[in-house]
Amino acid sequence: MALDFIAGCIGGCAGIIAGHPLDTLKVHMQSGRGSATECMKSLFKGGTLANAYRGVWAPLGGIAAVNAIVFGVYGNTRRALPQSDSLYTHATAGAVAGALQSFACAPVELVKTRQQLSNAREMPSGAWAGARHIIQKGGFKALFRGLSITMARDCPAFTIYFASYEAMTREDRSILRVFTAGGVAGTLSWILLYPIDVVKSRIQGDVINRYSSSWDCFKKSIQAEGWKCMSRGIGAVTLRAFISNGACFTAVVWTERAWQRNASDRALAQGAVVISEADA
Repeated sequence: MALDFIAGCIGGCAGIIAGHPLDTLKVHMQSGRGSATECMKSLFKGGTLANAYRGVWAPLGGIAAVNAIVFGVYGNTRRALPQSDSLYTHATAGAVAGALQSFACAPVELVKTRQQLSNAREMPSGAWAGARHIIQKGGFKALFRGLSITMARDCPAFTIYFASYEAMTREDRSILRVFTAGGVAGTLSWILLYPIDVVKSRIQGDVINRYSSSWDCFKKSIQAEGWKCMSRGIGAVTLRAFISNGACFTAVVWTERAWQRNASDRALAQGAVVISEADA
């Protein structure tokens, strides 16, 4: 259904714009560049949001594909399964959507992460310029570094995401409830899978091939920094997840309602034309 894809695209863009500065803070902290205060001082140096929004074009440019896949696959899978309104079906559809969108999400997040951790001399800005730079350095396959760990994060994350959102909005789909439920669902999915995201960020930010695999990255990170590194930046990601996913689901629901109102108005207009022609 076209509405699933369009609503997902608009919702994803809203979520990225609302949450990108906190995502940049999260990536810097995950990569060991200092405490939250130190990273914030660095990002907001000069009193502008330029550094905090560095790398935004990669996810914003790719979010049309990523979120269209997520909400499109989720909606169509749910309707294709028996008992389409059960929480189990919502969870299953979320897992399928998470697996498929990883193929689009991994290269988008790779470009974003490299741009967030570098300056303009090391990595050009812009989604396509960043992607071309990576391909020139390591070939096309370099764009998919971190694909397996992205999939390991997103399958269970979207299972939690859609099932918990559905459970919280069944009795009330007001805008306030939608924003709150979307924020809580996003926060839950991030907190529970956060250590996997830390490894993913380190793998994708590794330009000198320090890590041979995700497991190698995990072991070396624990040996060097202890278990605390697996929760570094979780405060920023929790706040970002609530704001970003609340904005995303709100935009999705607003788009669906606008689409339905427009369809209803067209149907009424067509009906009026038919009646007037019959009277004539």
